[in-house]
Parts: sequence; structure tokens; C-alpha cells
Amino acid sequence: MYIGQRIKRKEDLKFITGSGRYIDDIEYPGTLYLYIVRSQISHARIKKIDVSDALKVNGVVGVITGLTIPFENRPNNWPMAKDEILYVGHPIAAILATDRYVASDAADLVQVEYEELPAVIDPEEALKDKVKAVEGKSNVAYKKEYKAGDPEDALSHSDVVLEEKFEISRVYPSPMEPRGLLSVYQEGNLLVYASTQSAHYMRRYLLSAFGNQVKDIRVIQADVGGAFGAKLFPYAEEFITVYSSVKYKRPVKWIALRSEDFRGMYHGRGQIHKVKFGAKRDGTLTAIIDDLIIDLGAASHGTYLADIAATMLPGPYKVRNLRVNVYGVYTNKTPLDQYRGAGRPEAAFVYERIMDIISDELKLDPIEVRKRNLITQLPYLNPFGLKYDSGNYLHLLEKAEKVYRSYEEKARELRSKGRRVGVGLSLYLEQNNFGPWESASVRIKADGKVQVIIGASPHGQGTETGIAQIVADELGVSVDDVEVIWGDTALIGEGFGTYGSRSLTLAGNAALLASRRLKDKILRLAAQFMKSDVQELEYKDGKVVNPKTGQSMSIKEIASRNMASLGGIWAFKEEPGLEATAYFGFDNLTYPYGAHVTLAEVDDSRKVKILDYYAIDDIGTVVNPMLAETQVIGGVIQGFGESVLEEIVYDKDGNLLTGNLFDYAIPTAVEAFNIKWEYLEEGKSDAPLPAKGIGEGATIGTPPALIRALEKAIGKRLTRLPSKLEDLI
Repeated sequence: MYIGQRIKRKEDLKFITGSGRYIDDIEYPGTLYLYIVRSQISHARIKKIDVSDALKVNGVVGVITGLTIPFENRPNNWPMAKDEILYVGHPIAAILATDRYVASDAADLVQVEYEELPAVIDPEEALKDKVKAVEGKSNVAYKKEYKAGDPEDALSHSDVVLEEKFEISRVYPSPMEPRGLLSVYQEGNLLVYASTQSAHYMRRYLLSAFGNQVKDIRVIQADVGGAFGAKLFPYAEEFITVYSSVKYKRPVKWIALRSEDFRGMYHGRGQIHKVKFGAKRDGTLTAIIDDLIIDLGAASHGTYLADIAATMLPGPYKVRNLRVNVYGVYTNKTPLDQYRGAGRPEAAFVYERIMDIISDELKLDPIEVRKRNLITQLPYLNPFGLKYDSGNYLHLLEKAEKVYRSYEEKARELRSKGRRVGVGLSLYLEQNNFGPWESASVRIKADGKVQVIIGASPHGQGTETGIAQIVADELGVSVDDVEVIWGDTALIGEGFGTYGSRSLTLAGNAALLASRRLKDKILRLAAQFMKSDVQELEYKDGKVVNPKTGQSMSIKEIASRNMASLGGIWAFKEEPGLEATAYFGFDNLTYPYGAHVTLAEVDDSRKVKILDYYAIDDIGTVVNPMLAETQVIGGVIQGFGESVLEEIVYDKDGNLLTGNLFDYAIPTAVEAFNIKWEYLEEGKSDAPLPAKGIGEGATIGTPPALIRALEKAIGKRLTRLPSKLEDLI
């Protein structure tokens, strides 16, 4: 059995040998290079754009301005600023040249005459709607109420009522590879190489914009140097690149500089929660009222992140009286969209801070407060209609509690020596496997090797290895004989991609079902070759066996016989193809869960050091513990960065002050620390392979645990992400 084993990743050889093929490694003769001219101010009315000097530069083929093709959920539905600039980095023009450096130089010659307008930067000020972030539009782009029970009445009968404001800053997703696209126009068709999380999403979006101008669009996912949610949906620059390729009937390549990526890649998080909550003297949480403000920037496609945060606000706790007032506001900033965790980390930060604040105010043990409020019977319908599927929250919390108590003993010893140390624990609930479904095709090649094509688009998660393990177990073959490929819209009809911790579960179950269908085909073909009734045969360990006669055929023998020349005569009673396709989706989301415990120190320079870290998760069946553990380790380090290092900062005029990796700090190997991880398998999904996702859990659980540890270390309440140096006095 391969499932459950720590199989080394199959996909790593090309990366560790330097033979990965990213967008900028792909070359086509006659390629034009595109450079984006971007706004240097946050809000202005455009009066004139003069590109005449840029067009005179030797090597410049053309300049594009005022592109108005549909681009959903933008205030003006355009990928370029035509009449109004909305944020620093907003595309204004695109230079096309035979050399990327020529294009960059020519961009300096584009002259923009504009009338500067007031900038709206603070989301709370935006909510007042006095100064407009977009001319002629309300700043309140989205408004929704989620209500359950009677929170006002519950608060009035609470023994203690508390209020707090939680701020979660914007962050930059920081993939190692910035965005890029290569669009190749070929005889009326487009071949698009994309650094994307979903080749099929990209194709559908591009077809909606250019389907009437080309015969077909094929999208190939190149190797992707990180994404973390930020490369799922297409960007303005990608539409501009494809438009340029169609217009000039040439290959066009666009690669973002890092500074461009800071200004153009969707930022993550960016929420404020003004929370009022009540509790009984024994620590029972009675009600939550939350005014949730999400800073959308200059687009409205990130509103669903607030919906996720709102509906997940109860977390793993039994509170039934809630109201969340969601406000999505325009600001003159880079648009906001998903980043690893997408709404769940924001919710967890709020509900776990609530648990710790209740324990502090009522002088109760924080573990006991959580136990008192914990959901103990599953499945459970939360107040907003989410069905938590399976698991044992209490068992997992009790295992984390043992670690917490041991860390507390260490902390007491260190504090007695004058060191500022603290321990924090978080219990989190994840929501993943967003639908609707995923696809997979499994085929046996002539040499007996197995090829799996999936509609998901992994980009570093190790999904190839995990799915190879699933298929190898089902077909009874060596995992080394299973090849998994993806990311080409010409290879499999439809798919949805990689996001929301869905790939291994949805695509893996699709591959499992396809393998079972393929086994049925193998049995029927073998029955014909062995001159047996199919009911007499058994499939076992990659062979078809007739227990009565002892006769057997391996997959390789069946594949070879299937391909043998029969003199051009159709001699098959059964369809000869050894391949099968399947689709898999849930009728409900899955809800894995976990806990994080950390022992942290704040030294005299206010630098944060992690002394011990423990995480435990229940994600149902764990296909490959090594893959899961590396997801946890990476997520914890990212959560650490979000908690104490990373913050997108604008000044009052909308200038981005953290627009490069000198000013925006991300964790490096220097800040990394050891992480101990364990897992349970009690909360199984109802899939044929009862797994759930692990890709985002650690970014949900880390911030509340770490912030709690820091506030215990310094003896002061902390309510924002990140905690800055000035907070850690």
C-alpha cells in the first residue's frame, strides 16, 4: 500500500537540476516584449496620454492605450485606466517592442496629463463615503448582513460584554516567480503559456474576451514558481498581453518586475473587525456582533473573502447568536483577492482572540474556556448554515493541551530568569474542497505504464506524487510506473484548478474513480484474450487472474495484446481502449481542523524568536504524511511572517511605501524554526478516498497562536496583524 506512506516527491528532479521551464524560459521566434506603463499616483482624472515620442524609439512596434475589453468586477470593467486612475500601479499604456529593455526605455517617454484627485486610503474613512475612491460611485461596493438567533438579547443577558477592534493588514503573496504570460498567435488560434493556478479558468476568461476574434484558445500552465492563491484569476496585464498578440498577430511576452508585482498582484487579507461579544461567568460565549470592513482596493472581486470570514466566524464553537455586518469598500489601492486561507485565517484570528480575551477578563484557563464552548457532536449545522462534516474536536484539543501545559512549564522557568516568553494556543476550523468538481483521465500505455491527466493545476504542492500513490494502489502497480500530468486545456476537456486545498481530494478521487472504471475495462478485455467469462476473473496486484485455471495476464501483457496488429480486421468484442475518465465533487464542503501551540520570546530588541512550535491536524486519510507535513511547515512560516513581519503600507496619499523586498519583509531561512507536526485521521470525508485538504490550514492556525504567545510575553493585549516593533514594548 502506498497510501499513508512518506513517498518522496516525483516532481522535484527537474527543479533541483535546474531544468524547470517557467514562462520566461519559453521562447518563440519573432516575439514582441510588452512593458506596462503604470500610474505613479493613486487617484487622478486623465486628460491626455501622449505616446508619440515612445513610438519614435527604434524597436518599438506599437503602443496601446485606453483598452476597454470587459474585465469583470473592476469599477469601469476595463483592464486599463482610460479616464480615471484608481491606484498606484494602475496600467495606463502598454509598449510593444522587439526587445524588453527597449520597451522599458520607451515607457519613460509616455507623457500623461492628469488632474489629481483626493485619495481614499483608510477603509473606515471609505465607509463614511464622503470622499470618493471612484468618481460617481459609492465607496460601499458591497453590503450584506449575516444574522442568526438574537445577539442583542443574548448580549443583554450576558455577565460580561466586551468590545474590541481587530485589524488584519494587507499582505503581498510573495511568490518566488512574479506573474507572466506568453501569448502566441498561430493561424487564427491562440496558444497561451501562463503562470497560473488554473489553465481552464484562464481559457474560459480569455474566451469570454477574445472568443469572437480567434478560432480557439489553448492554455498551457508552465512551471509555476509559487502562487498562494494570487495566480488563480487573470489579471489586467494578461488581457493586455493577449490583446496585443491578437492585434499584431505575433507572439507577445510579458514578465512582471518584482516592483511591478507589488503594485499589480492582488493583495491578500485587508480586513477590520469591530466586534462586540458577551459571555457568562463560566466562560460560555453568548453572542458576537461584528462590523466587518474589507478593504477591496480598486475592484470588487474580493467580496467573497468577507463572506467566508463572516460565515466561518463561529469557528468550532457552539455560539448561536451572531450578526455580521459586511461592508466591502473601494479604496485607491491595488485590488484585493485571495491569499492562502482566503477568509478563514481572518475568521480564526477573531474567534480565537475572543476566546483568549474572555479567559483573561474572567481569569479562566484558556483551554477550559475553549472546551466549554467546543462543538462535541458532529455533523453540526453552524448558525449560518454551514455543515461541519466529521471529526472529534475535543480529542484533538486534548492532545494539543498536553503540549500547551509542557510549554507553560518551560515558560515559567524562562520567565524566572527574566526572559520575556509566552505560550499561545489556537484551535482552528478549516473549510475546503470548494467545488464544483474535478476531472481525471487514466490510461494504460502500450508499455504498460500508467498515465493520469488531471484537471487540477498543482504548482509545488506535491500533488503528482499523491495522486500517483492513489492510482498505484488502486491498479496494483508501482508508483514509479504512474505518470501524472496536468495544466494543458488540450489534454483534458474541463477542470477547475488548484485552490482552496482541493487538488489531492477532488482530483485524487476523480483519478480513483477513473482507475476503477479502467479496471473494469481491463477485466473485460482480459476475458476476451483469455477466453474466459469476466465473472471468472479477478483483478489483483496489477494482474488479471483466473483462480480456476491459474491463468493470468499482467497489465503490460494486456496493453501489448491490445495494440497488436490483427491484419486490419476488427476482432474485438470489447472496446479496445484502455482509458477511462471520471469526475468527482462533494455535495458539501469539507471541514478539517487543527491546533497550534507556540512558545515564543520577545528579546530586548523586540525581535520575536520561536523557541518551540507544535501543530496537529485532522484531515481525514493522509495520503502522504511527508507532503502534508511540508504544507504545514510552509504555512506556519508564512503565518509567522504575517504575524510579525509582513504588512503592505500606503501613505495618506496612496503611495505604496512597501513596494519592494527591501521594505517589505518576508521570512527567510534565518527566521525559520523547527516545527513538530502530528496528525489524526478521525475526521474522514465521505469520499471514496476519505481525505480532506491540508494546504491552507497552517496559515489559519498560526497567527492567533503566535499573537497570544507574544501578548503573554509582554503582558499587553495585541489585536492587530502584524504586531509591530512598537507594539512589543
